Amino acid sequence: MKNEAGVSGILGLVLHQISPYLLPVLYDYDGAGGKQEQLTGAVSLLLSDPAVRPILAGNADLESVSALLSSPAIGVLLDGVNVGQLVLGTGFKGMLSTLIDSEIAPPALQPLLEQIGPYIPYIISNYYSCGGETNAFLDAINSVLTNPLVEPFLNDLSALQSTASDPALLAAALPALYASVVTDNPQMYNWLVTLPNQCIVDQGYIQPVAVILTEGTMFETIGENLPKLVDEYYNTGCTTAQFLAFVPVFLEAFNLPTAEQTNAIFQKFGTTPSGEQVRFTQPFNGGPSILQCVTPNLAILTSVFAIG
Repeated sequence: MKNEAGVSGILGLVLHQISPYLLPVLYDYDGAGGKQEQLTGAVSLLLSDPAVRPILAGNADLESVSALLSSPAIGVLLDGVNVGQLVLGTGFKGMLSTLIDSEIAPPALQPLLEQIGPYIPYIISNYYSCGGETNAFLDAINSVLTNPLVEPFLNDLSALQSTASDPALLAAALPALYASVVTDNPQMYNWLVTLPNQCIVDQGYIQPVAVILTEGTMFETIGENLPKLVDEYYNTGCTTAQFLAFVPVFLEAFNLPTAEQTNAIFQKFGTTPSGEQVRFTQPFNGGPSILQCVTPNLAILTSVFAIG
């Protein structure tokens, strides 16, 4: 199929493959509140944007993908559209499945994408039903694509694969990567700190993806119990800001010998972008400590860290 004659270039082949879904997605777009004039307006903006032309010519690169995500055409296209409804339609699901199976998808990630692909429309829909916004999401993703520490991996997925498969290399890279991508990146941090995590996880589609992503790793138990971990963390009163600030401490502890992990987790502190300290055992902003919020699930967490 990927070598089908008569279609020139990868983009032409992909367009040929998704063509059966074009009419269904247009029908779903109309049903979700989209209007013909905004569709044509968005297309006009894309065609007139030189930064996006490499994608239209079948030569997509990081710069053009970033330009697409930040293009005003996206806002025009989705203004007033019920995106959560749109992505559950036959058209979007068919296009997504076709793109995952096409040469556009990185070969190294294709098996994983094929596994999690069926869940993606439902996760996107739940994101919107829980109050998620398009612009905030696109700004966050775009900030990652243009991050100087991330770009080398996106340009060379074999490097990403080799780093991810080497625990020592991954542990060494994660602290600096997290600081650059999250803590020191306002677009990503602001999106994450306001993300309705509990609402999205409670819808049920995040957990099977977590199981797939963690299968065969030391995080497998966490993936299996993610809904329970999330519910009890937030129901006890802890916040996303609290967790994000303490992640660097967890990452540092993860890179230490088991005998030193408990001391690091209990003694060190994280810092929010505004300068507030977050400690494992101390209340935060009038709420409980992280320890209080994870205590019901310490047995699960000790599969990854030595706590206590």
